[in-house]
Amino acid sequence: MIDLCAIRKLQTSLRNFEDQLKAETGLSFNDALLLCAVNKGIGEPSALAKELELSPSRLTRVLDSLESRNLVERTLSIMDRRSLTVALTVKGSEVVKTYSCSELNLPEELQFTQPIN
Repeated sequence: MIDLCAIRKLQTSLRNFEDQLKAETGLSFNDALLLCAVNKGIGEPSALAKELELSPSRLTRVLDSLESRNLVERTLSIMDRRSLTVALTVKGSEVVKTYSCSELNLPEELQFTQPIN
């Protein structure tokens, strides 16, 4: 049987972690995940949507928000001028470095000893 109480505890811990992330960095969870993905070299919007499991419309909203804060920029792809490429700005790179090294506390319930597949 599924332990729904344990799942609820995970959900609450994740929400608390997201609140802490927002308070300390100004980033939503999706903002932070997108910046991490772009920092890893994923620049195609379709690849970002797949990586983050976001719909294209949700991805566009996250990109709009990050672009309005000068954290990412969208440019025409060099390979195919019909498509866009997403890249970190200097400010975006600084934010990635700052929150990657921040002192955010990951709740115990969210610390896994083995990767989840």
